[in-house]
Amino acid sequence: MAAAPDARADLTLGVLGPTVVRHDGRAVAAGGPAPRTLLCRLIIAGGRFVSIDALVDCLWPHEPPPSARITAQGYLSVLRRALEPGRRPRQPGRVLVRDGAGYALRLGLAALDADRFAAAVTRGRDLLAGGDARSALARFDEALALWRGPAYADCADHVFALAESQRLQELRTGAAEHRLAALIESGAHETAAAQLRAFLAEHPLRERGWALLARALYRAGRQGDALAALREARNRLMDELGVEPGPELAGLHHDILDQALTPAPRAEAAGGPGNLPHSISALVGRARERQVVSEMLSRHRLVTLTGAGGMGKTRLALAVAGARRDADGPWFVELAGLHEPAALAGRLCAALRITGTGGLDTLIAALRTRTMLIVLDNCEHLADAVGALVSALLSACPNVRVLTTGRQSLRVDGEHLFEVPPLSGGVDGEAVTLFVARAAAVLSGWSPGPDERRVIARLCAALDGMPLAIEFAAAQCRVLSPRQILERLDDRFALLAGERTSSRHTTLLGLMDSWYDLLNGAERESLQALAVFEGGFGLSAARAVTGRGDTLADLTSLVEKSLVTVATVVDGDDRRYVMLETIRQYALRRTPAGRREVLGSRHTAWVGELADVAGDELRGPGSARWMRRLHIESDNVRAALRRASAAGDTAAVLRIGGGLYWFWYRQGRAGDGRHYLELALRRADPRLHGHAPLARAAMGLALLRYVSGALDQVAEALAMAARHGGATEDLGVRAQVLATIAYFEAGGGTVAVAMRHAGEALALARSVGHRATAAEALMCLGEAQRRCGPASLAKATLAAALHEADRCGHGWATVSVLWLMSKIELSLDRPVPAAVLVRRMLEEAHRSADTTGWLVSVAMYAHLMARAGRAEDAVELRATVRSLGDRAGYQAEAMDAELAGYLAEIPPGSPPGRFAAAEARGRDRSVEQTMAWLRSDPPFGDSSFGDSSFGDQPRALGAGVISPGVTVPDARAGRTPRAVGHR
Repeated sequence: MAAAPDARADLTLGVLGPTVVRHDGRAVAAGGPAPRTLLCRLIIAGGRFVSIDALVDCLWPHEPPPSARITAQGYLSVLRRALEPGRRPRQPGRVLVRDGAGYALRLGLAALDADRFAAAVTRGRDLLAGGDARSALARFDEALALWRGPAYADCADHVFALAESQRLQELRTGAAEHRLAALIESGAHETAAAQLRAFLAEHPLRERGWALLARALYRAGRQGDALAALREARNRLMDELGVEPGPELAGLHHDILDQALTPAPRAEAAGGPGNLPHSISALVGRARERQVVSEMLSRHRLVTLTGAGGMGKTRLALAVAGARRDADGPWFVELAGLHEPAALAGRLCAALRITGTGGLDTLIAALRTRTMLIVLDNCEHLADAVGALVSALLSACPNVRVLTTGRQSLRVDGEHLFEVPPLSGGVDGEAVTLFVARAAAVLSGWSPGPDERRVIARLCAALDGMPLAIEFAAAQCRVLSPRQILERLDDRFALLAGERTSSRHTTLLGLMDSWYDLLNGAERESLQALAVFEGGFGLSAARAVTGRGDTLADLTSLVEKSLVTVATVVDGDDRRYVMLETIRQYALRRTPAGRREVLGSRHTAWVGELADVAGDELRGPGSARWMRRLHIESDNVRAALRRASAAGDTAAVLRIGGGLYWFWYRQGRAGDGRHYLELALRRADPRLHGHAPLARAAMGLALLRYVSGALDQVAEALAMAARHGGATEDLGVRAQVLATIAYFEAGGGTVAVAMRHAGEALALARSVGHRATAAEALMCLGEAQRRCGPASLAKATLAAALHEADRCGHGWATVSVLWLMSKIELSLDRPVPAAVLVRRMLEEAHRSADTTGWLVSVAMYAHLMARAGRAEDAVELRATVRSLGDRAGYQAEAMDAELAGYLAEIPPGSPPGRFAAAEARGRDRSVEQTMAWLRSDPPFGDSSFGDSSFGDQPRALGAGVISPGVTVPDARAGRTPRAVGHR
C-alpha cells in the first residue's frame, strides 16, 4: 500500500489475523463486524478510492436494506473515530479520506502488518541469497511472528477478501519454506529436518519442501533417508496429482546419488569377534534401511525384520550387524534347516561356540555378562519357540541384543518390527542398480543405455522391487534382453527358474513353495481369494470376494506373515491392502481352475456393485471422494471388465461401464472403458439385457468417443442411446439420454432441437426427482439460448442451472455452467466478470478432482491473461494446459472450437523464441503450483473478484414436456455433434 506523507505515524493496522487498530502500540476498539469489514475492504483497495455503493455491496452482497447507504456512512463514522481519535468535527480526514468518488485510506510507511511482513520476507530472501543465513533466519522469524491467525480473519468469507487472503497465505507458506532453507544453511540440519516433516504434513504437495527435507537429511549424514524422502515425494505427487516430480527434485536425486552435495559421513569398518558370513557380492542400496534398523537396535533389544520372501531380509540383517562394534559379537545363527523346536537352544550354542549340554540354561550362563548382537535368521517356521527362547535370554542377559528375520513377528514383549520394503524404483533407483550389477556379472562389462534402463525399470517394478526375483531375472540376460524378459513375465516362475547353488533359495518357485507349505487351510483359501484383486483392496471388498465371515482374522494372519501389505490409508481411517504381484501370481497358480472362476465372478459382481453406487454419487456432493476412490480402484475395474468381456458376460460389462463412464469422462481416460463398451453393445440383446442398461452404456460410449477424439463416431452412439432411451420405462434414464443428446446438439448448433430435448429432459428429471439431470438439462437449454437468442435469456437459464447444480452438489454441471456464463461475458466484452466465473470454475474443478474441467479452466485463464495484456503469462498457462493435458491424454482446445479460438488469440511470440522461457516454465508447472499462482495473481487484480452479473435468483424454467419424439444427427451423413460444457 502506498504511504501518505501526512498520515499518522503512530497508527498501525493488523490484518494477519483478526483485524486490529493500534495507536502507539495500544489496541483500540474499531467497532463491530461491519466497521471492521469496511476497514478491510479499504485496506485491500491499497489507497484507491472505493465508492459508497461498493462498500454497501461488501456489507450486503445480496439484498441491501433501503437505508444501506446511510447505515454504511454511520459505520464509516465509527471507523473514522477509531482511526483518528483526536480529529475535530468537520476537520478533513488525514487517514480515512473522502472525495466525490468514495473513501480511501492514507496510511504511513509500515503501518500495515502485511506490508511489514512482505518487506521482512524480501529482506530475508536477499540475505539468504547473499550467503548470510543466520541474519536471513532472523528476518524470516520476525516476519512469521507477525501472524496471529488467518489473514483477514474477520471477513475471510467475503468475495473481496479471498484473493488477498490467499495471496498472503501463499507468501506465509513461502516464507516458512525460506526460513527452513536458512535453517539448513545455518547448519541445523536435524532441527530443519524435523520441522520440515511437520511442514510437509500440512503442505504435502510442495515440491520445494520435499527438496529441502532431502537436502537437510543428506547434510545430516542420512543419505538413505534423503532418498526415501524423494521417493515419498514422488509417490505423493503420482498418487494425488498423477504427475512426476519437477526438475528440482529429479536433479537433487541425481546429486545425492552422485555424492555431489556436501559429503555424507562414511561408515566405519566393523571389527571384533563373531561369525558373520562374508558376502561374495556387494549389497546394493538399502542405505536408509540400514540406518533405521541400526537406530532401532540402539534403542531396543529385540528387533525383527519382516517382509516377503526374497525381499533381502538376511542381507540387510548382515549389513546392519557387520557395522556394529559390540565387544563380544556379532553372531549369526541360521535356522532355515532346523525343524525341531527342542533343538533350538542347542543350535544357538553351536553357532556361538558355547560348550556344555546345549540347553537354555547353558546358553544363559554363557551370555549373562556378554555384550553382543545375535542375528537369528529365518524364524517363521519356529516363531513360537524362538519367541520363548529370546524372551528368556533377554530377561537374563542385560547386554545381549537380538535381531531376527522372518516372514512374521515373534509376538513377544519388547519386540519392535521393521518391514523390509522393496528396492526403490525408477531408472536411477536401487532395483535397476542391482539388476545392472548382476547382469554385468554374466555379460562382462555390460552397460545399458537410457532406453534400456527405462525397460529395466519397468521390469523391476513388475518384479515388485524384490531383490531375489531381480537377481534371477538379471541372470537370464545371458540369453534374453531385458525387454524379452519383461514380455515373458506372465509365466515368471518358469522364466526365472534358473538354479543358484550358492543360495538356499535355488529357484523363485521353490521359495514360494516353502512359505506356502507353512500356511494352514484357511490362510491358503483366503490368499487364493484375495489374489483375484489387482492394485489392492479394502476390507469390505475382501469380505465380498472371500465369502467368509472370518475374513478379518485370515487377513490379519496374512499381513502378519508378510503375504499381504498394509499399503495406504484412504477415505479417512480405512486401511487398504496390497499383495506383491509375484505372490499374487503364485497364489493364482495354486488356485484350482473351478475355484478361480467362482472367485472371479465374485470380484466382477463386487465391481458391478461399486459401479452401481458410483453412477449416482459422481453427480452428487460426494463426487470428489468417489473420483478419488475410483482412481484407486482402476486396476480392479479394468480386471473385472477384461474378465467379463473375455467370458462373454455382456450384462456385467454394461453394468460396470454404465456406472463408471462418468468417471472416465471427467478424467479424460476413454481408454479404460471404450473398447469394452463397444464390444458389449455389439453383443447386447435388449430382450436379455434391458433397454435402460443399454441406454446408459450407449451414453457412456458417446462421451468416451468424444473425449478420445473419435468425433465421427459420436452420432452413432447417440442414436443408439436415443433408441434404447425411448424404449425404457425408467424415466430417470430417459431424462439422462435426452439431456446427453441435447448436450451435443446445443454445442453442434442445432439449437431448436436441443431446446426441445433439453425441455423434455428437464420435465422428466423433475418428475422423478433427478436434480443432477435437471441441472444438466437447464445447462443445455441455456447453451442453446446462448447460441440463438438474447444473452439475457441465456443468462437467466444458466443462473437457474447453476442454482440447481449447487443445490444437489453436481460439481461437473457447476463447472460447465460457469464456463458457459464466462463465454457470455466475454461475448459482451466483459472480461472482468468472466474472470470471476472462471475463478470459481477453477476452484470447483480442482475440489472435485475434475481433471478435464480443471484444464479447461486454466485454458480460460490463459485467454483472460491475454485480454489483460499479460501475454507472457498467457503463453505460460497455455503451455501448462497442453503439457498436463498430454499427460492425461486430453486436449481441451481440440474439443471446443470457441476455446481453441480463445487460445489462438494468445500471441505466438515475435520474433520467434520471445516466449520460449515462458513456455518452458509452463511445461514444468504442476497442478498445485498452477493453483497457487492463479490464486495469488488474478489476471485483472483485485477487481476480478467482485460480484458478477449472474447473481440474480433463478426463475422457474422447463415446466412441461414439449414432445416425446427424439431425433439425433444422422450418423451416416458423418455430421459430428459438438458438445456443450468442458469436454
